[in-house]
Amino acid sequence: MKKDNRPFYCYLDDFDLLTIIIPIKNYQDKDRYFLIGNDEIIKLEIIQKINLGVEIKLVAHFDAYIDLVKLYFVENQKHEMSELHTGKIVRTELFDNIYQYKKNDLGFTYTKENTKFKIWTPVAKYVKIELLSPNNETFIYNLTYKNSGVWRILIDGDLEHYRYRYIVYVNGQERVVNDPYAIASNANGEYSYVVDKDRFTCMKHRSHFSGNIADAVIYEMSVRDFTIDPTMNFEHKGKFLGVAEQNIKTKSGLTAGIDYLKELGITHVQLMPIFDFDGIDETKDEPQYNWGYNPQQFFVPEGWYSTNPDDPYSRINELKQMIDALHENGISVVMDVVFNHVYDADNFPYEKLVPGYPYHVDREGICTNISGCHNDVASHRKMMRKLIIDNVMYWVNEYRIDGFRFDLMGLIDYETMNELRQELHDISEHIIVYGEGWNMYSSNITDRMAHMSNKKVIHTIGFFNDTFRETIKGATFHVDRPGYATGSPDKIDIVKQMVLGSAYNRYMFKYTTQSINYVECHDNMTFFDKAMHITEDEEIVKKQEMLATALVLLSQGVPFLHSGQEFFRTKHDDENSYISPDTINLIDWQRREHYKKEVEFIEALIRFRKGHECFKLKSTSEMEQGIEVIEMNSGSLMVHYNNKCNILLVFKPLALEETVIIPDEYEIFLSSTEQYEVEDRYEYILKDIGTYIFVKE
Repeated sequence: MKKDNRPFYCYLDDFDLLTIIIPIKNYQDKDRYFLIGNDEIIKLEIIQKINLGVEIKLVAHFDAYIDLVKLYFVENQKHEMSELHTGKIVRTELFDNIYQYKKNDLGFTYTKENTKFKIWTPVAKYVKIELLSPNNETFIYNLTYKNSGVWRILIDGDLEHYRYRYIVYVNGQERVVNDPYAIASNANGEYSYVVDKDRFTCMKHRSHFSGNIADAVIYEMSVRDFTIDPTMNFEHKGKFLGVAEQNIKTKSGLTAGIDYLKELGITHVQLMPIFDFDGIDETKDEPQYNWGYNPQQFFVPEGWYSTNPDDPYSRINELKQMIDALHENGISVVMDVVFNHVYDADNFPYEKLVPGYPYHVDREGICTNISGCHNDVASHRKMMRKLIIDNVMYWVNEYRIDGFRFDLMGLIDYETMNELRQELHDISEHIIVYGEGWNMYSSNITDRMAHMSNKKVIHTIGFFNDTFRETIKGATFHVDRPGYATGSPDKIDIVKQMVLGSAYNRYMFKYTTQSINYVECHDNMTFFDKAMHITEDEEIVKKQEMLATALVLLSQGVPFLHSGQEFFRTKHDDENSYISPDTINLIDWQRREHYKKEVEFIEALIRFRKGHECFKLKSTSEMEQGIEVIEMNSGSLMVHYNNKCNILLVFKPLALEETVIIPDEYEIFLSSTEQYEVEDRYEYILKDIGTYIFVKE
């Protein structure tokens, strides 16, 4: 029966409440209503009537047990009948408690003798699985419901390389749905695949990272951007395998690709989304682009980065080869994950399986839009939390992922993040976790979210420090407004706190290790592009960006670099290049050649940081014992590590000549510019924008 032909609409809102919506022209006060199903006829008690204008809303109470996998109808005394749909009940605490499934076997479990399939949908009236053999023969099987909302079936025979999807009857209609726990698929995710894990590439290498996030130097990159430059000889441009290629050189013979990353000295690459995302047609070869923040299949690698997106093993094994190559070269892998929203709210599997369950909604039942993507995932619901935690565990166990960067982490509840952090720690102490901790909610729900102002977020989760970015680079959303490194030392008091990891006397964080220090990432303008709006003098901009990057690398906290930042990456003023062409987004390896000297300076800074423990202090007490920060009249900042390291740094944002007196037995070790003079052994005349490092002999 089509919805438009129903005499009225009825929704189950709790285990003893339902709502009936009746066109006002069909309503009479004397009408009586009954709940019919599971061999019972139950009289409904109308406890509230609300006039909606063109409709009447009745709230009805009943005293009976509802079996959600059975069909129920509401009937009036005129024998007009409508199927009862699930409504607000799916968002009740009792529903979450009853139908929480705790085992870790959702999806499929394959052996050569048989395959077990399990899918969670407590409100479906029936579930079928559609199997397509490698010869395109179709088979349909009925699943059986047992408990905890899980339907299951065991199918005999070797089903490797069979495609599958589900057919579910929910809320009056039959719908086709993909397995939310699928680990392999064909192109564009039309079908999931049954695969044999014994055919997955055997990974030979692991990360040897210490696990102390203060030891990390993180480098954000896109798989496609990194290898798509048409002037370079990557064999697999824009693919997982392209990142794994070694012995790639620029035209003048400088290192590129993975060899360059190793030479640069970074410890981690943060890969922009590598799970299966929408916004790209994987079957087409013509140029197309998307950053990947459009989650489609959380457990499946992205087919666009595979040499054969229609082969489920290609995308899996090629990603494994890439990660293995990075590990072999001493580089850990952080995965950029997006759990705060989904790309297509209506077609997300859990919305089809349990309508109304996966998202936050307002009082009218409409999805909220805090993420800006027309839906916000309700991570606090137990099966959404399970999906998130199961997912990160899968990537760690199957692909040896070494860390996770959470997109819009402030939209995920802190209980989920804390539980996830603890689970990861149980697997390995070397895994790092951090994210965008913006406080985006204005309602009371903000109290339970994992934003940087919430003290209930566990201290081993880090946050992108946008105050660092805004103070050093300048205002993100006011392109002409400068920051400290772009010529305005007005906020030097804040700069001092940034250098101290934003944690001195708990300024922003409990510990410096919570502060992810950065001045640019994939979002917004690159530093170079913004700075060119402020000065229009490229030579000055280059000095400013070297200063900003030095502040990132030599401040307390965790340094984060955007790929190409070290050779002045430009996106030609495109501040939101998520669907812009390769010409905007590619890593231009010619700039690596052109700015060889500047790249070598950044390499030296990374070595310097890694070689001195004084840049990895954690708490106020440690900093009080080991750091003195001095503000100079010129706007320059002097940072003296006078305990153990004996290092003195001068960060100079203006090209004004100034004299600094250096303590006895210190001499200059490294600087971003040679524009200085030594008046005598202890008196230095600094003449240019830059970073000056002095060490004790």
